[in-house]
Amino acid sequence: MTKKLLILVLVLALCMIVAAPLAAGAGSSGTIPLEPGPVIIDTTTDTTAPTLMPTTEPTTEETITIPTDPVGSEKGWIDVYGNVDGATVYFDGSAKGTITGGILSVAVASMGTPIQTITVSKSGYTQWSGGLSHMPSANEHVPVYATINPLTTIPTTIPPVTTGSIYAQSNPNGAAIYLNGNFQGYAPLSIPDLYPGTYSMKATLSGYTPDTAIINVYAGQTATYYPVLSLSPQPRQTGTVYVTSNPNYASVSVDGTYYGKTPLTLSLYPGSHKIAISLAGYNDYTTYVGVTAGQSQNLPVTLSTANFGSFTLTSVPGATVYMDSAVVGTTNSAGNFRQTGITSGNHLFKVTASGYNDWLNTVYIEASTVTSISASLTPKGSSPTPVQPTGGLAIASSPANAAVSVDNLPRGNTPLTVTDLVPGDHVVRLSSDGYLDYTTTTTVTSGQTAPLAVTLTVAPTPTSTSSPAPAPVLVVGVLAAALLIEGHMRRRS
Repeated sequence: MTKKLLILVLVLALCMIVAAPLAAGAGSSGTIPLEPGPVIIDTTTDTTAPTLMPTTEPTTEETITIPTDPVGSEKGWIDVYGNVDGATVYFDGSAKGTITGGILSVAVASMGTPIQTITVSKSGYTQWSGGLSHMPSANEHVPVYATINPLTTIPTTIPPVTTGSIYAQSNPNGAAIYLNGNFQGYAPLSIPDLYPGTYSMKATLSGYTPDTAIINVYAGQTATYYPVLSLSPQPRQTGTVYVTSNPNYASVSVDGTYYGKTPLTLSLYPGSHKIAISLAGYNDYTTYVGVTAGQSQNLPVTLSTANFGSFTLTSVPGATVYMDSAVVGTTNSAGNFRQTGITSGNHLFKVTASGYNDWLNTVYIEASTVTSISASLTPKGSSPTPVQPTGGLAIASSPANAAVSVDNLPRGNTPLTVTDLVPGDHVVRLSSDGYLDYTTTTTVTSGQTAPLAVTLTVAPTPTSTSSPAPAPVLVVGVLAAALLIEGHMRRRS
């Protein structure tokens, strides 16, 4: 019993020792007293030994100061994640550091000026720029993910061009081409890999006078050589036919080949030749002429006025009708239009109406006949009714500005592209003052524009060949008849 009582007294003494400092610290402010270590009671101590009460000593208290700076609690962080270490991070153009280990974390004031643009860049890489989803709140981390890629190096060294070339195209085609006297092939052809300089060119073709020229070649350029060959003088003798017409300027064709306009002197080989004379508004004239070598003859022709025809055109109501590029009228409420007094021959018709595709075609108007024309217009739209396919001709001439007519309809002057021709054969004629008219028949293919290059021949100066005048012969005959009659009367008297 005595032993238990001693232990109880010892515990109470220790509690008083601990409570005394705590009571003293309760009255102080701004500091926190250090807590005492744990109390260890050694039960192995001999409780019979005299117990000395601990002496109270002045206690020195160690204090921890609580931070009072409010900025720390108002900061957030922007975490910039990048795929390339060493890349520099900029906030609105101001460098903030480099990415290490795939991230750069930058502390920012959550209540500060918002950051508009974040840029990540490194030499040899593309630059990345972007913005924040939002400014971080206090103690918040806002992530930004930036990816930059290596720059692709494009070789900029281009070998210099040191050679040029020559393109040769003869008229007519197929001429043999020589360069500095060496045969190269037949025109048209290209001669590549020529060093810059001057070259002597020559073109030859059987039956034609050779052509020569000097061509300059420059590095990286293609020079052109366009020889126009002239027919060589023919050894055969010819006869001449001097053709005149009333009215003048009628077209003259011999054996299907156009030669020019009246008045015209024809130099033809001996034999029979078919000569055709035509003029718009007049009936065609055709005859056969026998030509003798070394002899000349006249062929005067008076053309008769052509007969006229008419046409009736059917289309949508209110459509505008064009003939030979001029407006001639409008279809009535039933979609019909009629026109009379039309010169017989080919005429170009076009019909237009709002909301419809244009209709275009060449129609032959027969004399003294009403020609029916059906112009079916197709509505415009994403999938309109298929229209009649057409082709075209790209026409060039030397010299330029030659008048062009297709199927006897004027189309303009060269260079000229005609794109509204129906597939098939078309007669093309080119004419220019001082040059022989050129006429050819060419085929037009649907959806294609065929080239047609023509070199006009300088027209010879017309030379009128006088034929034996019939008037003196007639006068001599009349005088002879009068003398015979007078002699006969005298004998009777």
